[in-house]
Amino acid sequence: MDLKEGTGRSAGPTTALAFVTYSLVPYLGILFCPGAVMMGVVACVASYRSPQRNGWRASLARLATGVLILGTQVFLWWLLYKVPQWSGAGQSAGATALGF
Repeated sequence: MDLKEGTGRSAGPTTALAFVTYSLVPYLGILFCPGAVMMGVVACVASYRSPQRNGWRASLARLATGVLILGTQVFLWWLLYKVPQWSGAGQSAGATALGF
């Protein structure tokens, strides 16, 4: 499962790194967060089963980063939902509407 002969880099941690990188995009990155976490778990399991690859720390770091970014993305989406409520945008529209 090596990408190139002699590099020692397996596809699991590299794919997890790609998902983590793409999940850094604010709001749109929420689509890549589950893939980052899932590939981080797959990479951790694969590196645990074959210890000669030495990818355990990299896989664990990418899994932790994916979980951290997932929490940040969920927080950003929650803010996007709550800010209109905090600003009173819904109340001002009701005050100016005609009462038919």
